[in-house]
Amino acid sequence: MRKILLGTTAVIGAALLSTGAMAQGTTAGTGTLSPGAQGGQGATLTAAPAPSVAGAGGLSVRLGGYFEFSGALIQDDNDYARTRNARGGVNNANARNRSTFRNDAELNVFIDGRAANGMTYGAVFEFQVDNAATGAGDGTTVSMDELYGFIALPNLGRLYFGQEDSAASLLQIRAPGAGALGGDAVWDEFIVQQGLFSSPYLTSGINDGSDATKIGYLSPQFAGFDFGISYAFDSGEGERTNVANSTSAQRDRTGIENEIAVGLRYRGTFGPVGVSAGLAAMRADAPRLSATGAAIDPRAQTVEAYQIGAQIAAYGFAVGAEYVFGQYNGSSVGRSALNPGLDNSWHYIVGATYTMGPLVFGAIFGQAEQDNGSANFGTAAAPAIRDLEDRKHTIWGIGVLYNVAPGLGVYLAYNNINDDNIPTAAPRDARYGGGGTTLATFNGQNTRTINMGMAGIRLAF
Repeated sequence: MRKILLGTTAVIGAALLSTGAMAQGTTAGTGTLSPGAQGGQGATLTAAPAPSVAGAGGLSVRLGGYFEFSGALIQDDNDYARTRNARGGVNNANARNRSTFRNDAELNVFIDGRAANGMTYGAVFEFQVDNAATGAGDGTTVSMDELYGFIALPNLGRLYFGQEDSAASLLQIRAPGAGALGGDAVWDEFIVQQGLFSSPYLTSGINDGSDATKIGYLSPQFAGFDFGISYAFDSGEGERTNVANSTSAQRDRTGIENEIAVGLRYRGTFGPVGVSAGLAAMRADAPRLSATGAAIDPRAQTVEAYQIGAQIAAYGFAVGAEYVFGQYNGSSVGRSALNPGLDNSWHYIVGATYTMGPLVFGAIFGQAEQDNGSANFGTAAAPAIRDLEDRKHTIWGIGVLYNVAPGLGVYLAYNNINDDNIPTAAPRDARYGGGGTTLATFNGQNTRTINMGMAGIRLAF
């Protein structure tokens, strides 16, 4: 069981696999995998330390990563024939299949060096093979998830640079979960979002900086406290300067800019009790230009997000909670700017786990709310603007993880999600022009209910 994250600042050397669905962490050279969302959700699978290979100049090179296979039984209001026909404007659609398998994997390369003065340095390469959205037909196109380097000096902390999580994401404390259980755990991998705004991960932690190319600093630990800060000019990853080869060039100002993220964390033990608590925050400027280069007017609000979380663990039990609020919308906290006239978003999630030998039992509950703005039910000449009900999201689940052997675990989980008043696109206030927000319907109503049972096996190395 991972009672509480009580590591040192070496966390920056960890490969935190921060995909939208079930982000996972593999610590360099240890094979330790956190099978839940980064920063606190998920029990730990531990494999034998990976042997290193001698590289040039005395550097060590190690491999790590994970492989996961899972299946699910899904009941989703978005899968029914009536919903699909209403959404697509057709009359011959049938319901989707209610069961399927999936697999996911990442291969990580850890490069570490140490100078005579005690300075450590290196790089981390994370190759993901689940990029089905933009990949080949088999859904296993390899792409770079994270790619960053680091330099650390004894007692001075660690500087990192490249495609890595923001400092707020790395230091946040989240509610605990078990296996595939969590507010933003793997259940999203099995559902279809066509025609809907964002994924339903409304109880996700503060964003990971979208792995944008950035620089960051993490301090050493002082009396249980450590802190960090990171900065990114834009939301681009890697090198994207040729518009013909990407949606937009990094400098086109079509995404959020000047992102600053900070985090403060405390971790300590008091006899048999482990305690951790943290504060995290980020802010960024909203996009300035459209895809054509035209100025956005009116421009969206400045992006801001704030997170507070805590965990306590003792005698096999771990309980914790997090609360997030700010000027953002959608499923990735702090990545989407609120349009003019919209109010702040918020969510909370609580979780608990109990470890009994190789078994880890868990339960979570969370709720979120986001403003849907208004809609014009009249005409441009004779507007009839009415405020819409907020989007309200509730999730709860139970699960169990069984550690079969070091690095090998199997899990069972059930999640129930109710999502009310989902918009079909980013919410707008019709008072600022246009028709405003359009809400999706599901079998003639505005509530989407998802029931999902999952079983899976995971190998961490």
